[in-house]
Amino acid sequence: MTLSLQLDALRQTAKGCRLAAFGDLGASIVLRSSSAASHPQEYLDGLCQQARLGFLLLDAAVAAGDPQSAAAADDVLILTPGEARVFIRAADGSGDAVLCVCSDAASAGRLAAPARSLLAAMAGGA
Repeated sequence: MTLSLQLDALRQTAKGCRLAAFGDLGASIVLRSSSAASHPQEYLDGLCQQARLGFLLLDAAVAAGDPQSAAAADDVLILTPGEARVFIRAADGSGDAVLCVCSDAASAGRLAAPARSLLAAMAGGA
């Protein structure tokens, strides 16, 4: 299954998911995305930049010894009025990440586990 099809399937996992994307945190670019609406590359890359910053802040908290940050070091949830963004990075340190934009936190929460599975399958070559 292609990455585009995997992102389509991921987006359909949660009813409130508006966009699912795969990006490179190091380069801060989105390489593939799935959405019912078209989004300019600048918007998608902005999501990747936001994810990168979120993970940098999370890593800084872990390095400073914050015990609450250590358990959630591979995902970031950002809530804004009418939108929830969840960013999940690959556990292998590759810089790969799945970025999802949802209508609410519950939808975003349902995507974390399938997004981790997608990243793990990609790392394993599956």
